[in-house]
Amino acid sequence: MPAPKPPNALADLLLTVVLPSVVLEWLSEPQRLGPFWALVVASLLPLGFGIYCHYAHNGLNFLSVFGLAAVVITGGLGLLKLDAFWFAIKEVSVPVILGLAFPASHRFARPLIESILLTPHVVNRAALQRALVTPEQQRTFAALLLRASWGMGAGMLVSAVANFFLALHLLGGKEPGGEAFVKGIGTLNWAGFIIIGVPMFAMMFVVLVWFLRAVQKLTGLERDDLMNPGKTVRRQVTNEP
Repeated sequence: MPAPKPPNALADLLLTVVLPSVVLEWLSEPQRLGPFWALVVASLLPLGFGIYCHYAHNGLNFLSVFGLAAVVITGGLGLLKLDAFWFAIKEVSVPVILGLAFPASHRFARPLIESILLTPHVVNRAALQRALVTPEQQRTFAALLLRASWGMGAGMLVSAVANFFLALHLLGGKEPGGEAFVKGIGTLNWAGFIIIGVPMFAMMFVVLVWFLRAVQKLTGLERDDLMNPGKTVRRQVTNEP
């Protein structure tokens, strides 16, 4: 049975963030869908795409889960006609929960940080496992993963503070459930994604560079051996020349 095709990150972003935001901003006017139905449709888009990915790809990738949660929660708050303060709390809660999920996931079988730092497209996992010979090396490697997780969590805290003030700026003083309020939700949806995404990917890059250097020092692997999957490892792993 052929392996399922990997999810398309661009399609994930389009259907879970961009299109719902367009619906909220441009279709909330009374002569179009109106605020209520614009929120309903915007919530259904990522929900339907999430269900499709679950069956087509045997699960959701990171962007799918994050985008789905953000849009559905935002849409639900809008349907309840809650004021700007509650949207600000929501904008804080998403990056905070996401940030805490990184260190908390170390209590489970596979830490979340592994799906970012140890993806086969970046790291030769087979070579890495061969290089972690001693129990001390393995413990040090686990400690490096935990430090990387806390680093990602710190980046999320910066996003949380920025998102709180963004929500108050875009929605403060507007009537909950009104056209201007719903348009503000649409702007908040994509702008909030950027405010969360930019620090997250910046921190991800910093953590990745630090992590790879630390692993090279720990294992003695050359950079090409560590980062190029499928190639013969030349140092301290096999006896091949």
